[in-house]
Amino acid sequence: MTAAAKGGWQRVTQPLAEWCATASVDDLPDEVVATVKLVTLDGIGCALFGPTTPWGRIVADFVRTEASRPEVRLWGAGGFRTSAADAALVHGTYIHAFEMDDVHPVAVIHLASQVLPAAFAMVELRAAAARGDRSRPEVPPIPVDGHELLQALAVGMEVGSRIGMVTGARQLARGFHPSPNTGVFATAATAARLLRLDPQTTAHALGIAGSGGGALMAAQYGAMVKRVHAGFSARAGVVAALLAARGLTGTPNVLESPYGGFARALADVEDVSDVLADLGSRWMLLGVQIKAYPCCGSNHTSIDALRSILAERPDLRPEDVDHIEVRCTTATWHHVGWPYQPNGILAAQMNLAYTLAALLVDRALFVEQFAEDRLADPRILALVSRIRVVPDPNLDRLGREGRHTVELTLVTQDGRCYRRRVTHARGSRNNPLSYEEVMAKYERLAAPVVGREAALAVRDGVLACEEQADVAALIPYLAPKVP
Repeated sequence: MTAAAKGGWQRVTQPLAEWCATASVDDLPDEVVATVKLVTLDGIGCALFGPTTPWGRIVADFVRTEASRPEVRLWGAGGFRTSAADAALVHGTYIHAFEMDDVHPVAVIHLASQVLPAAFAMVELRAAAARGDRSRPEVPPIPVDGHELLQALAVGMEVGSRIGMVTGARQLARGFHPSPNTGVFATAATAARLLRLDPQTTAHALGIAGSGGGALMAAQYGAMVKRVHAGFSARAGVVAALLAARGLTGTPNVLESPYGGFARALADVEDVSDVLADLGSRWMLLGVQIKAYPCCGSNHTSIDALRSILAERPDLRPEDVDHIEVRCTTATWHHVGWPYQPNGILAAQMNLAYTLAALLVDRALFVEQFAEDRLADPRILALVSRIRVVPDPNLDRLGREGRHTVELTLVTQDGRCYRRRVTHARGSRNNPLSYEEVMAKYERLAAPVVGREAALAVRDGVLACEEQADVAALIPYLAPKVP
């Protein structure tokens, strides 16, 4: 029996790898380029906030003590250098450090936290090679220009989006954390592209990366380790591409193998051919959502529903509310509908009742509402006890595109009733943030860490990426040396 008949690599993995290696920057539609730039800038902003968090500092301090080879600078860390793999670990953790990074609501993946660590690690490796450093012979001695960076980021984001759309929701239902498990392929694809690997070697990079997943969703209930999942997969993807470049072989049919393949093992999906559907002509990455709120993406439609009611009733006080009921899909109920108990910042960010209660008390929902001293605020807890989250089989029938649809009902103490139904969260493709809102979020996160001048220099460099002859010129702004 041939490899293809057994579910071999000619079915999905190899064609996907060939596209990764050969797609042309000239084929990128303007909308794709604009989306990649905004996701990149948003991800950088999130990354620069990462060093201010306890878990971000723990991971960065760990890497410092490991004393890896000094080749890639850590962002917001005073110019400290570490290995490409360890930098990916830190930067992936930084980007996902506070639930503010993008999310693809259908693919269930955070794209920037996977592709940016790989891309900028390769940018620094190639800049060093171009200066004559041949300690990594697999690295092309040519700087990465803006066109090549955009292509690599688009390739990685598209790979993650496509694999996620086929497997992400099913992984989540089985208790796996889809973003890092799927994201390891996005990371490997990005790194492979910037290493200029041929199609066969790129397929090996994907095949090696498939052994680097397995993250579990139970971490969402308060464990710091969820913050590091993106770092683990970013590191694994970078290592996979570098090992493939040196000749290590990977599982040739890693995505589609009927026994032990990624889709079957983690998502119980047999047919993964949709990963290739209209590849190169229909861009799935365009479904990405830039988050308006620093909490689980499954909370956002409910937050928007409540914000709409509060806009109608600006005089509504927390004590005026008798109860709130949120009807949602079973997937959302499992993900964020569990009873809230104060158990750290992550538990609050992942819990639907907490986010709604905090919004109702403060009329705002950003970093400040998830401060440690707010997690057991009596006013918030009093509201949490009056919020019910109910799974609705009718909403389940909407399929993966409607997975975040909610019907929120707020009833006041005097019996008045307000209802909202929301399918597309603020920040999603169907309800996007304005350009000004994305820029304001980026500056709010980046400027306090690197200074406004550096933050704006990075912003301008990303938005005019095509003009960059060597993207490494942006790195000093991201990792300024401490005087």
